[in-house]
Amino acid sequence: MVKVGKDNMNELKETVKTKESGLLPIIYDLFRSLKLTITLLILLALLSIIGTLIAQNASRMEYIQRYGVGLYEVLNFFSLFDMYHSLWFQIILLLLVINLIACSVSRLPGIFSQISRGSEELEDRMLKALPYVERVQIRNPTNREENIRSSLKERFKSWGRIETEKAIHFYSEKGKYSRLGVPITHLSILFILIGALIGSRNFYGFRGFVNILEGETVDQVYERREDREIPRPLGFSVRCDDFKMTYYNLPGKEKHVKEYASDLTLLENGKEVLKRTIKVNHPLHYKGLAFYQASYGTLNDVTIGIQWKGKKESTSLKAPEGATVPIPNSSDLIRVLKYVPQVHNFGEGVQVVLFRPNQEPQSLWLLKNFPKLDERRGDQFLLTFEGVTSKDYTGIQVTKDPGVWVVWIGCGLMILGLIVSFFFSHQRVWVRIPKGPEGEIVLAGSANKNRVGFEKTFGELVQEIRSLERQ
Repeated sequence: MVKVGKDNMNELKETVKTKESGLLPIIYDLFRSLKLTITLLILLALLSIIGTLIAQNASRMEYIQRYGVGLYEVLNFFSLFDMYHSLWFQIILLLLVINLIACSVSRLPGIFSQISRGSEELEDRMLKALPYVERVQIRNPTNREENIRSSLKERFKSWGRIETEKAIHFYSEKGKYSRLGVPITHLSILFILIGALIGSRNFYGFRGFVNILEGETVDQVYERREDREIPRPLGFSVRCDDFKMTYYNLPGKEKHVKEYASDLTLLENGKEVLKRTIKVNHPLHYKGLAFYQASYGTLNDVTIGIQWKGKKESTSLKAPEGATVPIPNSSDLIRVLKYVPQVHNFGEGVQVVLFRPNQEPQSLWLLKNFPKLDERRGDQFLLTFEGVTSKDYTGIQVTKDPGVWVVWIGCGLMILGLIVSFFFSHQRVWVRIPKGPEGEIVLAGSANKNRVGFEKTFGELVQEIRSLERQ
């Protein structure tokens, strides 16, 4: 049996304490790591590719037809059909936000320290770290102070002078605020992510759709989520006064749509408050909502005649495509599936489905040019296609995105950060002039970017100071 003494126990406790106190620094180092940033960005890029390959927010039947029931269940379990609103995608974005904040916090003290410091002496220990160092032998260097200051001021506008017992130091820098380019870019990404989060449907935004017939008024839109359409009240009404389409003037019978637009009127408490024509990419904005011209189409109201056997009188019923209506004086139902202008060169026709109690649904075609086609069924009533009335409808997309201005601010900050990062350079120059009749003038400099341009300017300064020896 091994005995543990007091010293060993104390040492063990100190080790445990050290490990415990070192956990937070380890986590902090992890989140400020550039490797984590690259990993998260690559992961988001791969997920975006997956989101492009897999159609988002389609219906359940579409997914089952495409992938089968088994694969559909697996993909649906991981929320890949609506991945941009899934919890795990939001967690990845949150990790990226924390990573950007940690990177900025760890670098800001050093950046602000470099920005806020004033003139400094050129010490010998600094010469080993500075990339550009030149020495110039010159007689009576102190007498050349005014010439050197003039040369320095010509190339670097702001400069400072420090005088010590042994030497006179000139220090100049420009572009010190260029070091803020990276933090500004990090901040812009945070703004964009936060703005996108605010505008997502998980928080304060939504995207809805509604089809409005000419002359019809609606007061709600529908948000599509998988197989559901969730109604969202607008708080006011929208009326479609007119829907207009213009076509290209091209040869041939086929028409090509050039532009389509809707004349909308907004009403509150029955009073008109705004009239506006919307077109593609020209939305209407009202109370934080944007109304976009998204689609258009035609809704057909089909008239079906019913002639009962043994009766001279006939009746008719009217129903839009997709509607199911009862047949008068019976327990039967009829659903209008679709109207077709030309059915295999037989003229206009409509496909319907007949529903009867305790019987399988029966699909039928009714042709306008063949009114007695339905007699083959030998039923107690004859169905005929009497005509169709078509109405144009406009498809409106309604979007609420309160975070859009936050995103725009982020985009502006990103442009500013990239300009500062790539087009401005933090350049510093030191000149040390020894006191005395003989001595060595030392020039040193550094630049964090555009080193080629800085090297040229620094070389010109050195050559100009060297030329003082020949004067």
